[in-house]
Amino acid sequence: MTLPLFREQALQHAAARGFGDILLTRPPSFALLTGLFTSLAIAIVLFFSFFSYTRKAQVSGVILPSAGVIRVVSSQSGLVAERRVVDGQSVKAGDVLFVLRSEHATATQGNAEQTVSDLLRSRRDSFEADALQQSRQSTQRRQATEHRARDLADEIKRVDGQRTLQARRVALADESVRRYTDLQAAHFISAAQLQDRLAELLDQRQRLGDLERAAASAARELASSQAELRDLVVQGERDQQAARRNMAAVEQELIENEARRQIWVRAPHDGIVAAIAAEPGHTVAPNQALAIVLPDDGLLEAELYAPSRAAGFIQAGMTVMLRYQAFSYQKFGQHGGRVREVSRIAMRPEDLPFPGVVASAGSTSEPLYRIRVSLDRQDIQAYGIAQPLKSGMVLEASVLLEQRRLHEWILEPLYSITGRA
Repeated sequence: MTLPLFREQALQHAAARGFGDILLTRPPSFALLTGLFTSLAIAIVLFFSFFSYTRKAQVSGVILPSAGVIRVVSSQSGLVAERRVVDGQSVKAGDVLFVLRSEHATATQGNAEQTVSDLLRSRRDSFEADALQQSRQSTQRRQATEHRARDLADEIKRVDGQRTLQARRVALADESVRRYTDLQAAHFISAAQLQDRLAELLDQRQRLGDLERAAASAARELASSQAELRDLVVQGERDQQAARRNMAAVEQELIENEARRQIWVRAPHDGIVAAIAAEPGHTVAPNQALAIVLPDDGLLEAELYAPSRAAGFIQAGMTVMLRYQAFSYQKFGQHGGRVREVSRIAMRPEDLPFPGVVASAGSTSEPLYRIRVSLDRQDIQAYGIAQPLKSGMVLEASVLLEQRRLHEWILEPLYSITGRA
């Protein structure tokens, strides 16, 4: 015998109810609201699942030539006497940009640099006069020696002629002595006559010897004169070289003094002058920037300056949206670029080519990293006209760092915890 699942009394009580089934009624608005909230929930899920957000770094910068900027600095301290250029002026290499003066006054001599220059000029004039006098004296001594050498050469020629004649006289006297000797041996003449001929032979020989000694003496004097002439030429050249060295040394001192007194600051490269920081009357220190020169060759690029909090994730190749202050982005839109280079070392704000851009970067004391951006275009379209970009234009930029879906941004803390774990 099988027992039922429920007791008999329970079944009878359930069959004897006097009411029907309970029916819960809902107003039509409940269904509408349920559908609305369900659709909203699905839309939110889809929005967070499929829509994305790009994190950006906001920085400021300036348009510069790709070749960089050239700082014009003073080599020494001084007072700005002249400024020969204006901001935005085109210059050529070697053009004078500034004239600086560095003058010191003393209680007794007044302007020290001017006094030194006057003394150096006086020394230079004295050396020039001494060199001229030495040259004249050397020329006179050389001419006198040359004249004496010519006289000695003529004397040697004359003595040589006399020697030739005297040698013939000696030969004739010797022949006469031999003839008289034969005659005296034959007793045609007396011994006294032979002695006279011998005496005459000795006299002619003595005269020949005197002429030979005179010729030798003249030859020695000529050689001495020629040696003296060579010494005079060498000594004259040596004196002239010494005089030139003295004048060159004085001239160098004069140039250096004038260079310290008046400094010509010239443009080191062709380009456009910008950021002039010195005016007439200003005092400048050594290596102080007076202006910068923007080379006018090559393409333009954007140079951005980012603090460390914004530069951490910026890498080469990232897209950059540029907004030029000269062309309102509300009217002319943003313009594209791409990060070309990110500096590894931060720069001090005072080392920037345009220190005024630091204020736009959000800090006047924090070190900044330089970011170089290649521009998609070298001009912008304004009212249907292509307006070329210019060096020195200030801009703001948004560097597109990272793009994620919204749910990934919401769950980023969990991802970080998981990653650390």
